[in-house]
Amino acid sequence: MHELETRRQLLITAMNRAPSKARSLVIALRSVGETSVYLPGLVIAASWDARNPTGEPGILLATTSDDNEHVLSHELTHVISFGIIRNQPHWLAEGIATYFEMVDLDFNERSVQIGLPRDDRPATLRASPPISAARLFACEETSCMEERFYATSWALFSFLLNQRYDQLGRYLQRLNELPDDKQAEAWGDAFPDLSLDRLDDELHGWLSSGKLRLPRIDVTVHDAPVRESRLGDADVLAIRSLLNFKFKDVGAAHVAAEDALAIQRTNLLARLINTELTHQIAPTDARATAAAYPDDWRAWRLVELALKDQPEAEAARNRVCALTGNEAPGCAHSNVKNGASQ
Repeated sequence: MHELETRRQLLITAMNRAPSKARSLVIALRSVGETSVYLPGLVIAASWDARNPTGEPGILLATTSDDNEHVLSHELTHVISFGIIRNQPHWLAEGIATYFEMVDLDFNERSVQIGLPRDDRPATLRASPPISAARLFACEETSCMEERFYATSWALFSFLLNQRYDQLGRYLQRLNELPDDKQAEAWGDAFPDLSLDRLDDELHGWLSSGKLRLPRIDVTVHDAPVRESRLGDADVLAIRSLLNFKFKDVGAAHVAAEDALAIQRTNLLARLINTELTHQIAPTDARATAAAYPDDWRAWRLVELALKDQPEAEAARNRVCALTGNEAPGCAHSNVKNGASQ
């Protein structure tokens, strides 16, 4: 926990003090053998954004890894960047993560260097040319995300940061502005002079003779308190339910959530997953869960869902918005409806 929090602070500073108010759920299993039950092929860790039943971004990793592949920083970068850029094409998500994955404190613990690639990234590009932009942008499945995909993603993101900084900022902005079915338009809006063929040529030229700036940023790391508590059977079943939901089978996820709720009726994680899968929750169960987790906005969202258009639902929605600083889905709309300032 200390290592994760230290790296999170480093990355937030390296990413220009990116906003990071939301909590993240980290599931750290004992070994790579255990994570392999859920992750495909040679994948040793994974992260996801907040668009899931928990309402939080998350990471799955193994605690016994010596982190030779800098998994912690890579996956934490994903989680932080998800809070800044909601819609990320796969190449961009991996480009950002590979750009920041080597961030670490220097010997005097006062600064970090960003943009330094892992040794195998440039080595891969020396052995084989980058993937074409057309292929890179079209890759949306794990099967095409091999070493050259990651190396090219790092190279392209680094190139855009170094050579087309302002246009890159516009591109990230357009990704947040456009609806999900219009994401492909973001590139043309931000880079009207950069067709994919021309992008290939410019990237090749930059890799051959361009300059890679490696900024060094001052940073102060604060110690974070850690509280330990033993996981009960219901907690373990709820975590198993989430992992099945994310990586394997929703049927198994439903069974594990039901088993968890049979042990602990108000287990929040299990209740969130069960409600997502069944599309319903009894008002008594929602109220009991909110009573057990009065400071967790997700519990009050369950009350809102259970009570629908009743006055109690509106009160629950107001509680959700108060706890999240109006950042939860639906809060801005609620403020406009009630005439409140945003």
